[in-house]
Amino acid sequence: MKQLYRFASCLFFLFAFAYSYAQPEMVRPPMPGQSATSGSIMGMIVDENAKPIEYASIYVKKTTDSTIAQTGITNESGRFMIQEIPFGEYFIEIQYIGYRKHYSKPFTISKEQSVFRIPKFTLSNKSTSLQTVEVKAQKDMLQTNLDKTVYNVESSIMADGATAIEVLEEIPSVDVDVEGNVTVRGSENVTIWVDGRPTNLTLDQIPASMIESIEVITNPSARFDPDGMAGILNVVLKKKKESGFNGMVSLGGGMSLYTLEPTPKHYIVRPYINQYNANVSFNYSYDKINFFINYSYRGHKFKNGGKLDRDSWYGNDTTNLNQTNLGQGSGGGHNVFTGLDWFINKKNTLSFSFGFRYGTHKDTSSLTSENADWIEGELFPSSYYAQFGNGKNKNMNFNAAINYKKTFEVKGRELTADVSYNHGFGDNNNWSVQEFDLPLEYDYFQKTVSKSLNRNANAQVDFVTPIGNGGRIETGYKFSYRSIGQDYSLYNAYNTDPWALDSLQLNNFEYTEYLNALYFIYSNTFWKKLQIQVGLRGEMANTFSNLKSADTVYKKNYYNLFPTVHIRYEINDKHSLKLSYSRRVQRPNIWQLNPYRDISDKQNVRCGNPYLNPEMANSLELGYQLTINKSFFSATAFYRHRSHLITRYTTLEQYIPQDTTEDSYIYTLTSYQNLNQSHNIGVELFYSQRIWKFWKINASFNFYRNIIESDNLLDENLARNWEFRFRLNQTFSFGNNWDIQLNFRYSSPSLTTGSMGWGTGGVGQGRRSARYSLDFAVKKGFLKNSLVVSLNIRDLLFMVNQTRIHSYQYNDYNGYDSYSLRDRNGCRISLNVTYKINNYKRRKMEMPSDDGNMEYEGGGEE
Repeated sequence: MKQLYRFASCLFFLFAFAYSYAQPEMVRPPMPGQSATSGSIMGMIVDENAKPIEYASIYVKKTTDSTIAQTGITNESGRFMIQEIPFGEYFIEIQYIGYRKHYSKPFTISKEQSVFRIPKFTLSNKSTSLQTVEVKAQKDMLQTNLDKTVYNVESSIMADGATAIEVLEEIPSVDVDVEGNVTVRGSENVTIWVDGRPTNLTLDQIPASMIESIEVITNPSARFDPDGMAGILNVVLKKKKESGFNGMVSLGGGMSLYTLEPTPKHYIVRPYINQYNANVSFNYSYDKINFFINYSYRGHKFKNGGKLDRDSWYGNDTTNLNQTNLGQGSGGGHNVFTGLDWFINKKNTLSFSFGFRYGTHKDTSSLTSENADWIEGELFPSSYYAQFGNGKNKNMNFNAAINYKKTFEVKGRELTADVSYNHGFGDNNNWSVQEFDLPLEYDYFQKTVSKSLNRNANAQVDFVTPIGNGGRIETGYKFSYRSIGQDYSLYNAYNTDPWALDSLQLNNFEYTEYLNALYFIYSNTFWKKLQIQVGLRGEMANTFSNLKSADTVYKKNYYNLFPTVHIRYEINDKHSLKLSYSRRVQRPNIWQLNPYRDISDKQNVRCGNPYLNPEMANSLELGYQLTINKSFFSATAFYRHRSHLITRYTTLEQYIPQDTTEDSYIYTLTSYQNLNQSHNIGVELFYSQRIWKFWKINASFNFYRNIIESDNLLDENLARNWEFRFRLNQTFSFGNNWDIQLNFRYSSPSLTTGSMGWGTGGVGQGRRSARYSLDFAVKKGFLKNSLVVSLNIRDLLFMVNQTRIHSYQYNDYNGYDSYSLRDRNGCRISLNVTYKINNYKRRKMEMPSDDGNMEYEGGGEE
């Protein structure tokens, strides 16, 4: 209670401090003028009777991609003034309840014309035939600045028919391996959010058709949760807010090529249908209500395989394990996302959203396992068995959120409150049989039944207010609750014997976390060039790991402070610098904490470690940005120090049976450990250039050094490595609505040491082979671009996509040396058809008449 009282007292003090220093009389109204890099616009809005219109919304948008640069609102005299608009070419969009949207003609803000005055603007609903100007509504695929990268999914042809995991493959700084593990600048410790909130969904469960953009935030401010060493990947779902009724319907399907290897010198390539998807989106907006709904279905099939060759020695015994596995499966998922925005009045908005997902999955697998003893340089088989299995899984997830937003008379003052809840549960059933040929034994049957229950709840209040001359304060409080549970049972039998519950393998585990957080941020601009933001976040976390099947509870409490600093200096309108620092944390998840041993493959056992400590990181970035005409270049040098590094770690163990009729055997145990510390230092380069009007390229290059310090890693090759990644994206926009996209990616050999993986998958310490791929897509629009057909080809160079991993561990008494090969579907081809309704057409703006009046024709796409 004392801790909660302290937190409440701190919260009261922060709000009182912010409010006392932010009274209206303390705020100096902005004066029109110019800076070295920005200007302002001013004007007046009236109705058809020449009466001023108060509270009309003004949006300043770039003519290149229609993105919003600044916003404003008219006063009681119908006048507006919007400042701090970076130099460039813009137009304004005017919205007011009861009127259609109106647009100005394009204008330029520059050093020569830093203040642009718009003639008296009359809002009218009448139709007039006027000259039109077409503005490119398509956003740039990649929009980057010094603190985050925004990948606009709707602008990518490659995203058609894909999932979020495939979309991430196209983003600079992000890498996805063959198992679906996501890394940012070489670190797997990334926090995944959906619409700024934690989620129970995995990235392969989110169709790209539901995604508007993905934000990569490598050094977040104190307002964001500090989880994730490498930062935050925020998936922003579509929420159209066009006036009237509009929608979109899309259908698609695809196939993959899979390579069979009947002999070492012969390959058989077989195509098979493995993807089918559908998506329907509708939006209706009228007066004070905006409603949107999105439904999608995605079905999939897959085939994969792998090999393992491992030499092990334990004392004087040396053995060899050779395994080959094949798997295939299918599944599908229904997704619904809907919401409603209620604009109560000019200063209060209430939003509701709800999401639901139901998915099923089934698979079959086969494994052959051969053990042999090394005797005088030769292998003598000691055991051989084949394992066959199948599994079925179904899962359901729903989430709901309420958001309230209030603005005040003082410009820039804002209060928001959010409450969200996420609930997911699933059933998983697996069955397998081991058929022994050497030695000749009874067939062994195994069945597992597991149930999972995941719950997340969040409540947050944020307050923003101007202070002094150009300053701003942000402060807030957040409470979050997380509960993750799994109930696992194992049954076994020999030959025709009835199933028997193995009481030693019962695993009922629940992880619960309560977190209270406060943050405070102050920002200001000095000399019109220097922007400074400093923040501090304090967190109190209480965690409980309850192994119910063993009546054992592990408790841990954490108290941490997380400072952040962001500094930006505008050298001139072309050059800028930024320096940022943040302290972050990675808390262990249920898979890493659960001490239960997974013996589904008794030669390769996995378990968690309930004694893990959180991993802490200090991240520092220095960035430079250059913008010249149609060229953009950014360079970011980064350094990240991690302490109590959480990583998978593999050791060699020996099974000694209590029953004398069983044989002892050697196996590997992959668990999680806290290593001492690590250093990650490197540079990231990004270059964008429109070479010709129809041809644009985006290129990114990451180069960094990984250094891990630990007493457990005696081999330098497992703890030190130079790594680099390169991406080249080319977009060609031809006439008659033809678009082509070509992507190339390369990732150098990398360390698996220091990575955490997803779920129970992944290997321990080791090195992973290089990976590269080439993707191609073409899109054609019909019926004034209302009907769009796209063809995507992924992994164009490969009939099969493979990853090779070398893992080993040596000491004086035992050790192992293993090589593994993992492959998945190779070349993937998909065809998608999309039809857009009403406002999904390309926007047209009409030139004004002499009196400044503007009309809106046709639909628009934000």
